[in-house]
Amino acid sequence: MTRCIAVAFFSLAILPSHGQVLPDAPQTPGQNSSGIGELNIGNPQVAECEVLLRESEQEFVKEDFSSAMAASQRAMAVCQDQTAPLLLLSRSQMLSHQFEAAEQSLHQLLGKAPSNLPALIQLGQVQYLNNHDSDAAKSFQQAIHVAPDQPDPHYWLGRLYYQDGRVQQAIDEFQAAIRFDSAYYKAYDGMGLCYQALGQNGQAAQDFLKGIDLVHKDHPDYDVVYADFAELLLKVNKNKQAFDLASEAASRNSRSPRNFFLAGKALEQDGHPDASLRWLRKAAQMDPAYPDPHYLLARIYRRQGKDAEARQEAAILQTLAAHAPQVRR
Repeated sequence: MTRCIAVAFFSLAILPSHGQVLPDAPQTPGQNSSGIGELNIGNPQVAECEVLLRESEQEFVKEDFSSAMAASQRAMAVCQDQTAPLLLLSRSQMLSHQFEAAEQSLHQLLGKAPSNLPALIQLGQVQYLNNHDSDAAKSFQQAIHVAPDQPDPHYWLGRLYYQDGRVQQAIDEFQAAIRFDSAYYKAYDGMGLCYQALGQNGQAAQDFLKGIDLVHKDHPDYDVVYADFAELLLKVNKNKQAFDLASEAASRNSRSPRNFFLAGKALEQDGHPDASLRWLRKAAQMDPAYPDPHYLLARIYRRQGKDAEARQEAAILQTLAAHAPQVRR
């Protein structure tokens, strides 16, 4: 079964189908010798390389992954250094769920540059999404060996440990990421999830709030820590606060069905079914394969005496739930 990660999102805010959010892309061209910013446009071949790399980036932002891959492959034919095109190609392959192809692209890059940090991190992400957790852990650990004072590999290894139920080890990795970068807001979100899993909701809330404090002004498009904290508050029936957080998440990222679902759930739990319906219908429309809104829609319609609508939503839920991918956060 294809796995999906639902905590942080790509630095370019790319959201795949099913409402789950895939992992952040490691830094691409710019930190490598083949960075786009270093290209010499006086050389026609290098100029063409730059144009194709930019085209790949632009198509990626538009979520046209096929076109992004095509541009990356054309860039490989003209770029002297294959680092940038292979990173861009593998990123689009990963988001297209072409995991074997993405892994091949990264192994091709790492065969010539075995210490390339973005490639090692992205390889771990691909292996994780392809249900190869032990291989993913080795890739992240190799990234830590290459760059022991960088926060990113520790964060990703923490994400993997959290999903595998190794919660204390996950906390250790998130704390390591923060030691190397005190403003690493995603690690605070990860620790919030870990402490929530341990039943320590007070500590979880503190970490979510720290993450929110870090992203409030400096990262206006980052929504996940708001949604994760909203989900915790919903479990303890702090519905008004949960709605405020979920609606803030939706304003930051209006392409995430989860944000709209959480806002609708908060309204439903707070006794506002009519207002809830608008948010839940929006979530269901945004992703027809997302089962969660249909559960609450069926419950609200049933309470309103709309039996036909309730049965229809229940049938949709049953069908979708049977095929829903495992959500990993």
